[in-house]
Amino acid sequence: MKKRFLSFMFLCFLLLASVSLAKDYEVSVEITPKMMSVSPCGIANFDIDVTNIGGLEDTYSISIGGLPKDWYSLSSDSITLEPEESQKIYLFITPYCYDEGGEFKGSVMVTGKSNDTDTFAMNVVSDHEIEVSLPEEIKVCLQEPSTVVAIIGNVGEHTEELALEVSGNSSDFIELAEDSLTLDPEEVGEVDLTITPTGLGVYSLEMGVESLTSYAKSLASSVVNVVECYGVDVLYPEEVEVCVNEETEFEITLENVGLKEDSYKIEIENLNYTETVELEPDESEILEIDLFGEEVGSYDIGFMIESDFITQEGAVKFDVLKCYDVDLTVEEHEFEIESGRGKLVKVQVKNTGSKKDEFEIISDVDWVSIKPSSVSLKVDETADVYVYYSPGFGMEGMFNASLTVKSENSEDTENLKITVSEVIKPIETTTTTVPPLIEIPTGDIVAIWERIWGSRVLRSLLIAVIVVLIILIAIYLVIMR
Repeated sequence: MKKRFLSFMFLCFLLLASVSLAKDYEVSVEITPKMMSVSPCGIANFDIDVTNIGGLEDTYSISIGGLPKDWYSLSSDSITLEPEESQKIYLFITPYCYDEGGEFKGSVMVTGKSNDTDTFAMNVVSDHEIEVSLPEEIKVCLQEPSTVVAIIGNVGEHTEELALEVSGNSSDFIELAEDSLTLDPEEVGEVDLTITPTGLGVYSLEMGVESLTSYAKSLASSVVNVVECYGVDVLYPEEVEVCVNEETEFEITLENVGLKEDSYKIEIENLNYTETVELEPDESEILEIDLFGEEVGSYDIGFMIESDFITQEGAVKFDVLKCYDVDLTVEEHEFEIESGRGKLVKVQVKNTGSKKDEFEIISDVDWVSIKPSSVSLKVDETADVYVYYSPGFGMEGMFNASLTVKSENSEDTENLKITVSEVIKPIETTTTTVPPLIEIPTGDIVAIWERIWGSRVLRSLLIAVIVVLIILIAIYLVIMR
């Protein structure tokens, strides 16, 4: 019991010691005002109050976060305070003169054996501001003067005297109508730029405007695209596929990429095609041209596009393909059927074309059943078809039959030779009591034997029975030995 009491007292002592230590070092910081507005190049002042609210003396470092370091200065960045002592630190801020402005959030941090932080905000509001704009891209004709207008606006609160200047590798052939301008607040001015290019290409252009009476300045960028005034872009397929005996359509697109209206004539001699198109700058038109695939093969068909200023040629390769084809394979081309019986023949249908197709399987005889009678096949797909021939009773003889698979675009036929043999009538047998010695006339035996031997089925059955008997006798002899 005594040990537990001593342990409890020791823990209480540690707790009181930690509480006492926590109060020995504690600091408070406050910055005022919390929000301030200032113009670029202006001065913003903030007061920072640091108070040692601990029980012991401490030394503190003061730092600022959230602002560029070259914007601000502190009256002191390190102080030592006795308990309950306070000291005021002054923060001076000058926003960058050519910053775009906006709201900046900062913080003041006091660091010692204890730390504290406070935050503030500063709104940078430009009161001297100008804007200049140019077209994003300027297209001009080679060796033909063009004029572009630059727009300059004073969006600040004071009158500005402005100096104008162009730079970039296009400045050698660009001349400003005036190199200075005075604008009152909210006033907008226009300055002409005369462009007289000497070579084709894309050139950079920058126009700078800077105030002579304040920090305000602005810069606009553009590109000068020097082109021939007359030009056409032609888009067409390099290769077109068409199925034989079918019609297809291909497109040729003309786009006027010059700066002037032009009229274009397109001719395709092999197709007896002629068309004339008038296009404004940046206007395009799609020509739809029909082509019929007459014969399988590859053909190059050339075309020519002409205007008063340009000539352009091209060629399209046309591949005329056999898109639809089928192959019929039959297991047996010659076979025999006994009259009144049936014969099942398996055939295969393969789509050997380059497109999916649907096929019908038909025969030129009416004593046949075909399953399935139609199939739909993808490219290179094969289907099994079962053809069952069953000639009617008494249809003995030789028959030439055809089996055809066809679609709207392809067909294949196989010819079959079918022998329909005579029906072998079964021999009637009766059980009678006859004297043990009844002689059968030799002629009758021969006639019966000839009838049996003349039947292909009975002959095969007889031979099979004889072969089986021979095998059984051989097996018996081997076992008995």
